[in-house]
Amino acid sequence: MRENKLISRVRTTSFKKIVSYLASNKANLGGDIYVGTEFAIGLGCLPPFSPVHDKTDLVRLDVLRVIIIKSGWCEPVINFKKYRCGPGDILFINWGVAIKEDALGRDITFDGFMMTQEYLKMIFHGRLPKRFLSPNLCFSFHMQDFELDIWSQYIRQLYSLANIQSMANEEAMKALFGSAMAFAMSLYKSRMPQNDDMWSRSKELIEHFLYFVDQYAKTQHELDFYASKLCVSTHYLGMIVKKETGETAKAILDKALLLLIKLELRYSNKPLQVLADEFHFVTLSAFCKFFKRCAGVTASEYRTMPDNQHEGSLPLYNLEKAESKGEGPYL
Repeated sequence: MRENKLISRVRTTSFKKIVSYLASNKANLGGDIYVGTEFAIGLGCLPPFSPVHDKTDLVRLDVLRVIIIKSGWCEPVINFKKYRCGPGDILFINWGVAIKEDALGRDITFDGFMMTQEYLKMIFHGRLPKRFLSPNLCFSFHMQDFELDIWSQYIRQLYSLANIQSMANEEAMKALFGSAMAFAMSLYKSRMPQNDDMWSRSKELIEHFLYFVDQYAKTQHELDFYASKLCVSTHYLGMIVKKETGETAKAILDKALLLLIKLELRYSNKPLQVLADEFHFVTLSAFCKFFKRCAGVTASEYRTMPDNQHEGSLPLYNLEKAESKGEGPYL
């Protein structure tokens, strides 16, 4: 009961806030850091989590993170569970987790990357593998030497590719990220018990909701449909989704729909009227209004943007002007 009360007061840290923190603290983080508009990659950095607010705060991350401990140790408390991580350990943190505090060894360094939910979905063309649909997924274990070597190669290659300023590298980056994520899941399946019976009713509901959104977002835009599929009221669904993920159910649905539209606008030449029909909008005007409201630009403007303005990367020094709300993120 106490955990439920605490989790309801959690503050969300966005990728934008993390970028702002990186830009203003890069001199103290050490190592090599690349920050783009949708992902960040670090080599030999410290520390993996850096609260700049009271440690009693709960902070929910809206980014996915993969961390490889290179030296030292850390003890983050994630979803009210303490993880002791040392050299050679992997720590996988999906979007939606809540972090309370972190104890750090003095010589802690790590390699790793983080990415937004939207970029993760882009990697898999809008259709996430089942395990990546699970918010709050977190696991950690010690890797064998050859597994650690594979991860080191992944992260170094990602870092090298990201620093090559060429639009041709965008698809290569997504393919390499996709391969790395598939490797993470193969390790998870080989090490962690697959016992979904241990899930709470709430987490099971979220899992099924996200699965249905993944399957039906293109044509079903109302929460009533998903509540009916789950045999719960729309109000109850919204309440549970907000509590477990920190986002409203409608926001999750709209983001999934927006991403699918973006993929069509970017990779097809279909007229907007055809897309409006395929996505089951009543009128072209409704389609265009939805996209403008969610994306901030018109569908026609988005379609004509250069590739580097869709999910392009910005060098770290250009991000120093990012707005800060005064809430320090966990890195």
